[in-house]
Amino acid sequence: MDARELLEQKDFVPPEVKDIEITDAAINRLLQVGYKQVEFSVEGGGCSGMNYKMIKFDRELNERDKVIKEGELELIIPFSSFVYLVGTQVDYSDDLL
Repeated sequence: MDARELLEQKDFVPPEVKDIEITDAAINRLLQVGYKQVEFSVEGGGCSGMNYKMIKFDRELNERDKVIKEGELELIIPFSSFVYLVGTQVDYSDDLL
C-alpha cells in the first residue's frame, strides 16, 4: 500500500507529531552558563548529512522563526531548520558518555 492509498482510507488517523521539547536539565544548564536566548538549528555536514548547532542568539528575529519560551529561556528555531528538528528533545547530561 502506498501513502496515497493510506491517506484515502476512511479510518486513517495520522500519527501525532510532537513539537521540539527542552528538558528542565537543559534549561537550567543554559541559564547557568548565561544563555537566555539560544538558537537551535541544523546545518549540512557530519556523518548523517546534518549537524546540530546551538549558539547564543545574536541576530534579528525573523517572523518565520519558531520561538519556544520556557521560563526565562527562549529557544529560537530558524524556519529553515524547523522541519528537521520536529520531534527532537533537547536534554543536558554531565556524564562522561
